[in-house]
Amino acid sequence: MTTLELPPRTGTPRTGTARTGTARTAASVLDRVRSYAAGLPATAPETERLGRIPGDVLAGLKATGLLRAALPPRLGGVELTVPETTRAIDLLAEGDASVAWCASVALNASLAVVSLPEDVFAELFPDPDLITATVLPPAGRSVRHGGGHLLTGRWTHASGITHADRVLAGFLTPEGTPRVAVLDAAQVRVLDTWHTTGLRGTGSHDIEVADLFVPERHTFALAPSGTRAEPLHLRADNLALKMAGVPLGIGRAALAGARELLSARRTALPYPGVRADLAHAESLIGAADAYVYRTLEQAWAAQAAGLAPERGTAALARRFAHRACREAVQLLYDAVGSAAVYTERTPLDRCLRDIVTAGRHVASAEKVLDGVGELRLGGAPESPHL
Repeated sequence: MTTLELPPRTGTPRTGTARTGTARTAASVLDRVRSYAAGLPATAPETERLGRIPGDVLAGLKATGLLRAALPPRLGGVELTVPETTRAIDLLAEGDASVAWCASVALNASLAVVSLPEDVFAELFPDPDLITATVLPPAGRSVRHGGGHLLTGRWTHASGITHADRVLAGFLTPEGTPRVAVLDAAQVRVLDTWHTTGLRGTGSHDIEVADLFVPERHTFALAPSGTRAEPLHLRADNLALKMAGVPLGIGRAALAGARELLSARRTALPYPGVRADLAHAESLIGAADAYVYRTLEQAWAAQAAGLAPERGTAALARRFAHRACREAVQLLYDAVGSAAVYTERTPLDRCLRDIVTAGRHVASAEKVLDGVGELRLGGAPESPHL
């Protein structure tokens, strides 16, 4: 297995005034995201060709302020609700699903915020714009050594590792207890494994380390949410919810691309059902959008009132969004006909490949339905994605 050669990282930590700057609000962040996302279709082919997010595109993402949604204001962040964060990911996915996917993963830095002492977090994340890759399954093993761990392991699907500054990596202690280590991304070996159908620009390669020393203070347990009094937007059980924005954005991109192509030849469409397929696809995407955001708003309101939202409901909405938007994209691809295969003319081919790949993630795969069904019948599945 070959090691991937990476370009120089752009996220050089700053010191001193790293956490100061222009105040951001949720509305201003969403406005910046919307403006930034409008330019992503032009850069998406290059992102896919490179297999990573180019430096200028990454710099633009940081400038939106969205990546700081994982931090409380006292650490330079801005508090977005889960529905707002999901909408931001949705907007990005309409422009480029790979950028949206990496942004969503980067927001998992909130796990370190709620789990580490603030001085330790500031030591590890001196710049609020540092980017985190997250591989939580405990694929690593450690041995005790000098106030810390010697960590060895290999992890798959390290989305964003080609531009990440930090890695959250799950491992088992010698006692078999799962923990998460915060690693400097420069210390991990990136294996050239991400040759895929879709989401090619995420650079979700395998990574590995061997006998890497990690101080105990740079590790934490994945404790249940609510163990610390942090804002709702940092709760660990909210992390998977924002992923529903990815299929919605992909669906809208495909719909816009298909409408543009079909409108240009409206009087000579290839078969009579094309108009109906276009309308059907729009209804599928609209239904998924309504289901996702109604569910997220209800769950957010319940949490804000100190109540526990019904477990599994958001997971059902997320799974439905993947299924409905995948069906919609396939309908649109077929409706456009042979023109859909020309990637320089339309995003449809990339949209179809991206949504197929995105739907393989464990948080959105078919097994989610089994877990929610078990919940509804009185069972207690332990999946964190429910």
